[in-house]
Amino acid sequence: MIRREKQTGLVRRHAAGGFTLVELLVVVAIMGMLMALLIPAVNAARGAARKNACSNNIRQVGIGILNFESALGRFPEGQQWVSRRPPNNVSYSWAAALLPYIEEQATFDALDFKKSFLHPANLPAASRVVSIYICPSTSRIEKHRDRNHQITDLNGIPGSGLGCIDYLGISGPSKSEKNPMTGADYGPQRGILLGTKGTPNEDTALSPAPLRAKDITDGLSYTICMAECTGRGLDSDGDFNGTWVSGRNIGHVAKGPNSEKPPKVWNKEHIFSDHAGGANSLACDGSVHFLATGTDKLVILSIVSRDGGETLDRGTF
Repeated sequence: MIRREKQTGLVRRHAAGGFTLVELLVVVAIMGMLMALLIPAVNAARGAARKNACSNNIRQVGIGILNFESALGRFPEGQQWVSRRPPNNVSYSWAAALLPYIEEQATFDALDFKKSFLHPANLPAASRVVSIYICPSTSRIEKHRDRNHQITDLNGIPGSGLGCIDYLGISGPSKSEKNPMTGADYGPQRGILLGTKGTPNEDTALSPAPLRAKDITDGLSYTICMAECTGRGLDSDGDFNGTWVSGRNIGHVAKGPNSEKPPKVWNKEHIFSDHAGGANSLACDGSVHFLATGTDKLVILSIVSRDGGETLDRGTF
C-alpha cells in the first residue's frame, strides 16, 4: 500500500502483513514434530481399541460356553466327528456347537451335522463369517484366507468360502511336555476343548468323553480353554484348521504367546496375535486374560492343564 504524506511530500511504503520465509519454515518444522508425536499416539490408541474389541469378542464366547455348560452339564467337545469313513470323515468344532449360545441359532439350524461341512447343502451356512470369532487386529493372514476372513484360492477343491476364526480351542499342554509337579509327561487331551487324538479309541470314537466343571480340579479361574491364534486358514496338511466349523480348530500348547511367527505358528497352532505385547485368552469361568509375550512357559503349561496340580503364582495370571 502506498500513501503520500501531505506534510513532507515523501512517499512511504507500508508492507502488507504476512509470514517471512524463516517464520514459515519454523512453523512447518513445528507441525512436522507434532505430527511425528501424534501419529504413534493415534496408532497406539487404535491398537488399544482393537485389543479391547477382541477382548469383548472373547468375553461373549465365554458367556456362550458357560451357558452351554449350564444347559447341558458339560463343556462343548473340541471336535465331534460325523463319521470315520469317507466322504463324511470330518469333524465339527466346539465353535459350531456353540452357535445357539452366541445368538447364531439361524446359522446352527442351517447346518446338517449328519453331513460333512463341505457338502453343498452345508457350505452356505459354513461360509458365514461370525463376527465375534474374528479379532479386529488380525493383519497377517495365511495365503488361503482373504481379507473378508473366508477361505479362497483352493483351485476347485471343496471348501472355498468357509468362514474363518481367530480363536483356538485348547486341548491341553503338548503331550510330551512334563508336568513340573510330577515330572511325568502330561499326555494328550489334558485341557478343556478336547479332541480324540491320542485317546485309546482315537480311530473309532466320534467324540471325546464329556468334560464337566468338576473335572477341572485346578480351578475354573486358573484354567484357560481358548486363546488367540489369529490369521489361520489352511494348515500345511491342507486341513481347515482356521475355520470355525472344522473340528481341526483345536490344539495342544507347547510354547508361550507369540514365541514363533507365521506361517510356523499357524501350523503348530501356538498362541499368537497381532496385538502389541501378547494375546488374549479365555478362562473357564468366563474371564478374559491378556497373556504377555515372554510369559514363562511353565505358567502357560499350568494354565492350559485342567488337573495338573501345578503350583501357580496367582499374580502371574
